[in-house]
Amino acid sequence: MIINDPRAPWLPRVPHPTDSSTLPMYMVIFFVLGLVGFAAHGLADGGEALVIASIVSGVFFACFLILFAIYWVGYLLKGHAIWQAERQAESDGPIAGQQPEG
Repeated sequence: MIINDPRAPWLPRVPHPTDSSTLPMYMVIFFVLGLVGFAAHGLADGGEALVIASIVSGVFFACFLILFAIYWVGYLLKGHAIWQAERQAESDGPIAGQQPEG
């Protein structure tokens, strides 16, 4: 619930997950591990090694795709929230109790 009380203290801004480099780093790690698994798939002599390499490669690429989707959905939601806040600030003008700058 959003409180429009001008006396309510503003909480410190918590960084958005898309602001940190952790998620893209995990994306790169899983992509590289998927490539390594794919290379192992090519080097496999056959039989069980081929099946295991295929499964490992598929799991790492799936993890990469899931993290990629999470990152971009978060990025889009962050952009939408910024746009919405700017639009509301333009339509509302200064908050009650604040004096205009200047």
